[in-house]
Amino acid sequence: MDIHQLKSLVTIARCGTVARAAELLHLSQPAISAHVKQLEEELRVRLFERHARGMTLTEAGEAVFEHAKRALHAVEAIRDEANTLNGEVAGELVIGTVNEPTYLRLPDFLRHMREAAPRVAISLVQTTSGAVIKNIEDGVFDAGFVEGNLEDSNLDTLLLTRAQFVVGYPAAWHDRVAPGGLAAALGLPWIGTSDDCSYHKLTRALFAEQGQAFAPALRTDQEGLLLDLVGQEAGLSLVRRDLIEAHSAGGVRALAGVAIDAGVHFVAARSPAKPGLLRVAGRAIRRAWPDRPDPTSR
Repeated sequence: MDIHQLKSLVTIARCGTVARAAELLHLSQPAISAHVKQLEEELRVRLFERHARGMTLTEAGEAVFEHAKRALHAVEAIRDEANTLNGEVAGELVIGTVNEPTYLRLPDFLRHMREAAPRVAISLVQTTSGAVIKNIEDGVFDAGFVEGNLEDSNLDTLLLTRAQFVVGYPAAWHDRVAPGGLAAALGLPWIGTSDDCSYHKLTRALFAEQGQAFAPALRTDQEGLLLDLVGQEAGLSLVRRDLIEAHSAGGVRALAGVAIDAGVHFVAARSPAKPGLLRVAGRAIRRAWPDRPDPTSR
């Protein structure tokens, strides 16, 4: 058993497929499959159930998964401590992202990281806010960007900016939506996202406040595509107000009287495996976002 096999196990468990795990770990699919096979042979248990849509942990796999996470955390902590003792800032950070790079100021963040720690390799993984949080908790990601309200989060969070979400609807549907307000809007087709996306959670809460269940007609996790679909009359959706204002075609309007405030955060584990690297990343993100709002004020 080695560290690479454990990484493959944990990554497949989180993303559900060998193909996605290979992409995240920068390995071939046969290599990932071989790692799982070697672990199963050594431990003499089946770790995964194979399905048409992917892989899920068996009961034995769940138990091994928990130990594997702790082992990976310990190995990364040893490496980070050794680098600190040697006066080096080196290693790898895996960071989850949820938005367009310019909105998150990723170019500025990466520039500050290169200046402060040129020997740190950074892997950026585009996913949803819920997946970022879960992957950090499982030790797959070191840090990430998250949209939403995180008052009850068990992570270290840094508020970068506030975002306002509004109900976006096709301009061509103005006469169907505007006169009836939110009640009329909720009765029309909606576009949703993955269940662990911040958009889904905010939309579900909006429907629940009106005593209704949210059942999207279609789903996409790509903000740009979501906005285009609204403009092309595929349905309504919660969208950031700034996206509507920047939408050049003008085919999307914001429903008056409905606005949901949320935040964009940089998050990491409270007891990370790589505290030295994350201190450098924290300084870099603060330099990229010098205009951060006060989290205690509204």
